[in-house]
Amino acid sequence: MEDKVKVKSLISHRVVLSVPDMRLNRVWEKKGTVRTIPFDDLEEAFYDPGVQALFTNGILGIDDMDVKKRLGIEPEDATEPVNVVALDDAQMLRYLTVLPIHEFREKINELPIEQVYELIRYAIEHEIANFEKAEMLKQVTGIDIISAIKLNRDDLAAQKEE
Repeated sequence: MEDKVKVKSLISHRVVLSVPDMRLNRVWEKKGTVRTIPFDDLEEAFYDPGVQALFTNGILGIDDMDVKKRLGIEPEDATEPVNVVALDDAQMLRYLTVLPIHEFREKINELPIEQVYELIRYAIEHEIANFEKAEMLKQVTGIDIISAIKLNRDDLAAQKEE
């Protein structure tokens, strides 16, 4: 029996993995969606730098550490994710609220860039505007969380007036 790998979307947007030569095509509509891919197909698809980037940039993820090791995503001696860290909503809330600023700086430098964008999206959506952390994230991505929250509020106010 062929091993099936559960691959999960780690971002809030639609993700498409397509390797036409292999007739491999999967679509993840939203964050948390899981699709299965035969291990042999996924291993072969990893030779494509675009497919590999989907995993190393934190767009798609695999929970099974053994599979991650076999694909070369994580080191052989790892017991928990080291190279690709994916945050859930509770971790994002912790990062943005209670995590000390010096630890926050270290943690965001360890995150794949797409996970940093997810952290920003979460902050804007939940209106979490810690000034120091927002400035740090702005330096990394150029996105101003505080301005985005203000623009969203202004937009809501304008919609209510109509």
